[in-house]
Amino acid sequence: MLRPVEMRELRIIVLDEHVDAVIKKLDELGCVHLTDIKEFLDEFDGLVEPSKADPALVKYSELLMRINNVIDALRTEKEERRSIRELLFKPSKEEVRRVKVEKVDIESIENELKRLEEAVIGAKERVERARNELSELESTLKILNVLRDLDLNLDFVGEREFVHVFVGRVSAENVPELERLVTGTAGEESFVVSKPLDTGVMTVVVVTLKARKDEVARALRMVDFEAFTPPPFLPTNIEDAIREVERRRSKLEEQIGEAEREIEKVRQEKLYDLFVMRELVQIEDTSARVRLLFGETERAKVIEGWVSRDDVDVVIEGVRSVTSDVCAFEVRKPSRHDPRVPTLLRNPSFLKPFEAIINMYSPPSYGDIDPTIITAIIFPILFGLMFPDVGHGLLVLLLGLALMLVFRGLSEGIRQMGLVIALCGFFSMIAGALFGEFFGFSHYAAELVEEALHMHVPHSLLLDPLWFEPVVEVERMFVVSMLIGALHMGLGLTLNGINSFLKGEVLKGVTGFVSIWCLAGALYFLLALFGLASMTMMNLTILIAAPVVLLMVLRIIEELRHEEHGGEHAAAAATGAADGGTRERRRSVMDLLIILIDGVIDALLEKFFRFLANTVSYGRILALALCHAALIEVFILLTFMCLKVSAAVAALVFIGGTALVVILEAIMAGIHTVRLHFYEWFTKFYEGGGTPFSPFKFSRTYTY
Repeated sequence: MLRPVEMRELRIIVLDEHVDAVIKKLDELGCVHLTDIKEFLDEFDGLVEPSKADPALVKYSELLMRINNVIDALRTEKEERRSIRELLFKPSKEEVRRVKVEKVDIESIENELKRLEEAVIGAKERVERARNELSELESTLKILNVLRDLDLNLDFVGEREFVHVFVGRVSAENVPELERLVTGTAGEESFVVSKPLDTGVMTVVVVTLKARKDEVARALRMVDFEAFTPPPFLPTNIEDAIREVERRRSKLEEQIGEAEREIEKVRQEKLYDLFVMRELVQIEDTSARVRLLFGETERAKVIEGWVSRDDVDVVIEGVRSVTSDVCAFEVRKPSRHDPRVPTLLRNPSFLKPFEAIINMYSPPSYGDIDPTIITAIIFPILFGLMFPDVGHGLLVLLLGLALMLVFRGLSEGIRQMGLVIALCGFFSMIAGALFGEFFGFSHYAAELVEEALHMHVPHSLLLDPLWFEPVVEVERMFVVSMLIGALHMGLGLTLNGINSFLKGEVLKGVTGFVSIWCLAGALYFLLALFGLASMTMMNLTILIAAPVVLLMVLRIIEELRHEEHGGEHAAAAATGAADGGTRERRRSVMDLLIILIDGVIDALLEKFFRFLANTVSYGRILALALCHAALIEVFILLTFMCLKVSAAVAALVFIGGTALVVILEAIMAGIHTVRLHFYEWFTKFYEGGGTPFSPFKFSRTYTY
């Protein structure tokens, strides 16, 4: 469980006529991670070429786009907008009826899609046109109603024998400026009448002499006046015009209703079929794209991929069954430090959320130790120590359980994170019991209330700490934080040493275990610096000087070995020595001095001083625990102060303060717990940068 699943490199050679059956079988098995044959072409000495792209790929992409357009046209606003209630409580997985498909007929899909496009897209366009016309009619009708109120017919609008009449809309806030400009331009030779049209919009009628028409028009443009031009189909009589608009509006509403009924009929009858069609085309598209990964000869295809050791026989038997045993296989065992190998983790389902936390840093490589189970244990413990409170931990626990069990409409990832939150809340409750905190109440908080306000905290709210109170015994909590940090990092260094030995890197393995010794020296130095341990020459020599010197020696040996095994060949190739490159290159004094300095820097800066900084970093456990206690104690004091005024006000203050503290402190504790893992722990043993194992499998929801 502490290592990724052991993989095998699998090469399959099949005849062209069996490729479709093999792809279908690989999809059915769902355990082969396919890779691009281009990475391995050198091994075939020109006998294998990359597969050529299928011309049908363009058709599949076009079909998918068209199907999605029709599906989008059939979706209702209700489907696109989910309420908060549906998001939280609707089951995350809905049952769907699946259709069995033996063979995909792309031509039939194209014909059916064309028919649906004509029906749906055509109806949708009719609806859009009708709605645009309806919007214009609604606007016209509002202005006509205003003109009727002013007892004006349409033949009065526009240019007359002696006057010109402007009718239009303008923002209500611009009406005074409009009146000022018109009066300043035409004076008594014009007048303005305005009436409300919509919220913040006014209908304005401006009458001026024909000779002043252009000047008034310029003034109106300055205030964003939107002129109204009566449509040519309207009669001049205002009552007849209104009736004509209402008649046309009713007709457009009927057209919209008819088109929407057509769309709804197609939606009820064909939406599910469209989902099936899209899935079938996606399968064909994926199948065509995966062929690009294969190599090809005149009559055969070469498939390259990775499969877990336990699934090799299953895959081989499956391929043989669909090719009548006319196929060939090559299975190779890769080394653990081969960067090409994808990483497959098989942890229990309840550990999957912690895999997500690790992937936030970087997916593990094939040669890494899988830290999931250790993270699942240590992560909530560190959170609990930073957020120690029985009551607050209970709230966090209930939130996690709600995300897991109640809010079924949330995504699977969020629901899985509910387990992490629940575990963090549980360990917060344990830490709260150890430190004697319950919704912020502790013996220290009770004494604070009594001294400051001369009021007593009920004994029912106080817990006797099973261990000690961090606020009272800060030094003790500091020591605990440092010890936890040393143990956590020591575990990482142990894993690093074990992993190095498993890779056959003995020198690095020894360095890893000596680093644990150096870490212990850094811890001792910190405790002695703060007066928590006695500083003697013997301790300094054994715990600090000895491991630092040993790490320096190991680093120098590593550099010398690197020079001998790596640098020699490069130097010989560069110089092209006459004796064939066998003459050993002598190191200069400067080379040796540089190696010595590198060893000192690595031992002191990269190991000892970094361990000092890392160990001090775990002091955030103490800091956050104290911060949590201090912040909630402020609200406790405010609560008891408000009790002198009103019990209801005190309850509101306490509830609001509790909510604020839980939200802020839980977020802060979570962030710092992640930081301790990413920067203090993972850096001791974890490389990351791996490729997650992604088995080839068609995405099926509506077909089988």
